[in-house]
Amino acid sequence: MRPAIFGPGLEGFDFYQIHGRHIAFARDGLFGAGHSLPGWYPPELFGAPFWANIQSFPWIPSRLLLLLLSPKLQYLAGVAIAAALAAIFTYLYARRLGLSEIAAISAAWTFSCAGFFASRVMSGELPLLEAYPSLPVLLWLADRAVSPERLRFQARDLTALALVCACFALAGHPQLPAYSIGAAVLYLLIRGRGRRRVLAIASVALGLGLTLFAWWPMLLLIERSTRVLPLAPPANDIAMPYGRLLALIWPGREGWPEIMRGENDGLFTGYPNVAYFWDTVSYVGLLPLIALLFLALRLAWKRRLPDGKFAYLAGLGIGALLLSMPVMQPLHHVVHATLFRSPARLLYLSTFCGCMGLACGVDALLTTPLRRRIVIPILALCLTTHAFDLGTFARRFIWPADPQSFPPEFAAVLDQQLGDARIAAADPAYREHYDDAGIYDSILLANPYRALLERAGLPRDLNEQRVDASTFPLRALKAAGVRFVVTPASRDDLECVARTEDENLYRVRNPAPRVSFFRGDPDGPFGGEWPPDPSQAPAPHAAAGQTQPEAQVNYFRTSSDEIRIEAHLAVSGFVTVLESYDAGWSATMDGKPARVMLANGFAISVPAVAGRHSIVMRYRTPGAREGILLSLASAGLLAAFIAYARRFLAAD
Repeated sequence: MRPAIFGPGLEGFDFYQIHGRHIAFARDGLFGAGHSLPGWYPPELFGAPFWANIQSFPWIPSRLLLLLLSPKLQYLAGVAIAAALAAIFTYLYARRLGLSEIAAISAAWTFSCAGFFASRVMSGELPLLEAYPSLPVLLWLADRAVSPERLRFQARDLTALALVCACFALAGHPQLPAYSIGAAVLYLLIRGRGRRRVLAIASVALGLGLTLFAWWPMLLLIERSTRVLPLAPPANDIAMPYGRLLALIWPGREGWPEIMRGENDGLFTGYPNVAYFWDTVSYVGLLPLIALLFLALRLAWKRRLPDGKFAYLAGLGIGALLLSMPVMQPLHHVVHATLFRSPARLLYLSTFCGCMGLACGVDALLTTPLRRRIVIPILALCLTTHAFDLGTFARRFIWPADPQSFPPEFAAVLDQQLGDARIAAADPAYREHYDDAGIYDSILLANPYRALLERAGLPRDLNEQRVDASTFPLRALKAAGVRFVVTPASRDDLECVARTEDENLYRVRNPAPRVSFFRGDPDGPFGGEWPPDPSQAPAPHAAAGQTQPEAQVNYFRTSSDEIRIEAHLAVSGFVTVLESYDAGWSATMDGKPARVMLANGFAISVPAVAGRHSIVMRYRTPGAREGILLSLASAGLLAAFIAYARRFLAAD
């Protein structure tokens, strides 16, 4: 058994269950013999697209840096980089607005420690954390790109704006970059003038064009995914409940999740699930709220509106808060496909605007006509109290992580008896070593997802991104090719092989093999329910390579993107692999192109005539080549655009 790849570090639930394993998988492909990013990911469900799913492998530069680090340091480094970038660019943007240094530092520290960021550290949402700095950096660059005093440097600013838009558009959490890019474009429309505004918006568009090598395959994948199915609203599609608005002032009002409870804390209750806690934790401290109240009263006293840039921030923060609430839910469902879940995440924009409000309040206090020897001590006391308040809150989400390992009794059995079959484990950590029939991802292929729902007897409109195959009935486990089940629950319908204090290992008798043969006319129709009609004479569910009366088929997985099958067929029929069908699969038989067909609603099948055959199935990401060409075209257009901008600005 290989040792666990994760050791002590920073706690992050999703990182250790999803993102860390995706990083390890990508690293093995990029630094392995093939030196390429795999297109297919076999360890979950019946396999799933990897390259095409930008959430599996974001191309954002900060993620690429993590490939060079030890797995024990990756999450800690990713969080540190995101927090540092958020603080640096919030500081630069505040200074760009003409605020004092102490005001800019206050905003920068608050934004990088805000509840929206800190809570995601514990939940392990690394893609969201990587996208967190996008709003301050894009607003900073947008302001530079349309400022008249930077006319000499505008070509450089336009280039930077395009490239940074591209970088953040490649983050694995598209929601925050979409909000940030939208906010930056709105800023350009409001604050820009004449051709400078047009040039800046064009640079944003061309920057997004650079990302089509990743986004074009992703868009094609979304069309094949559960995002376009008529499913029930997901449990984590959350608008900011009106009652949770008080948590912006009193964060522990409704309690804390079980894992975070202290001795004097109550359990989080009053909402359908604990996701309502994680998606609405946006505490920024009391001082920013006091500063915003102070600024509002000051403007009312003077009977004036805030100046242009500050009016934009005020409108952005208020608008985002309103759009995050249930009253705006109909707007989020105008498009029937699920694009962005949980409008409560719009509080990201409100969080940043609140931090900038703190900076404005600090600056206003420093410029009051009161004597500085009175103002400075009061300000120092307020900021010290704020640092303690927000720091204490954020510290609740920063925990050390424990190493993860497998029960050695289970590993011995699985390594000796599993073969090429799958497991069904309640703990996703087993996917580090073995293929699991379950999955945890937000983009799932529609066909295998619907097949699982049907075989498991679940509602057809169930909308889940975490599928625990260890809970499936015996019929579904057999159909999924599961040979062993690992679960803390007791199951009377399965044979118990081993047991520890926390988990049980069960054996599934006669699961579907990884590759099967079904008699039939290769030129006729093929399909049906699982298990297939006995008249089709499937090869018995035995070990690969066992001689059968009608067929002998041997399965070899040479890489994540390639499957080889050696078949000796006495009659014509269909060689069917228990792997998710997708448009990227192609096949050759004896070196010649062969048809790849959809079998049983989700699996891969290749028609074959009687005889000996060598079948090779390869996966190539649909749309990858076209996306690369579109990105190259966008790069050429961007270069020509920047050259034009230089000449135009020089003539101007």
